[in-house]
Amino acid sequence: MADLLEVLPPRWRQDRILLGDRVRWDAVEVVGDDDAVLLLVGGPDRPSLLGRGDPALVERLVDGLDVGPARWMSVPRGAHPSAETVARLGLVPFSTWEWLSTDVVPPAVDGEGAVRALDLDADAEAIRACLREANPGTSADPAGPHEIGWWGVEADGVLGGVVGVVERGGPGDGRSWHLHGLGVRPHLRGTGTGTALTAAVVRAALTAGASWVSLGMYAQNDTARRLYHRLGFRTDAEFRSFAPPEADRSPG
Repeated sequence: MADLLEVLPPRWRQDRILLGDRVRWDAVEVVGDDDAVLLLVGGPDRPSLLGRGDPALVERLVDGLDVGPARWMSVPRGAHPSAETVARLGLVPFSTWEWLSTDVVPPAVDGEGAVRALDLDADAEAIRACLREANPGTSADPAGPHEIGWWGVEADGVLGGVVGVVERGGPGDGRSWHLHGLGVRPHLRGTGTGTALTAAVVRAALTAGASWVSLGMYAQNDTARRLYHRLGFRTDAEFRSFAPPEADRSPG
């Protein structure tokens, strides 16, 4: 099987989203060009679809596909595949979200000193307990593949906030870290706990040699966006996602 970087149009061979996610992809078919590209991930049987580039051109690529059903589809915001195409793929609208990244060491923030690295085994149940209250919709888990580590802040003897990191990249790439599962228990929100967790992990990533740090967030979360931009993140892409009707969370 050809390496993804060998079949991508030249513009997309330095795209952080594609470089980061390729560690998770076993089989990828690529259609399109430098203006718009569509990836069919996982082979022809129920692929996941990811579009990058000009929204109108991605829309045209999706509508021109002869596949279905699909596992998942994310396209640039502004792309509107036809209702017939979405129905043939067996999908329904699911979410709008953004992908952000940074390669800049963040400024020091209050509370960062209280953040500690957690043990993936010994602290696993405590992490899950925190997530059940702080971020019940996440698919992140300390036992998941490619996990580098989890960090947390304790409050009243339990974890009050947590965030996890997975390694992304492919053979020959500069490795990157991807944040997921950030959650702060309701009674600690607004205290800077989420900011401290994020700053500490970005600092740890860049100190450890990560080329960049990335994360995804739902588009309606204006508070989180302001936090991330303040810490040096940039918004690299805005997406619309479609999922099977029974889906209750993103695939991570």
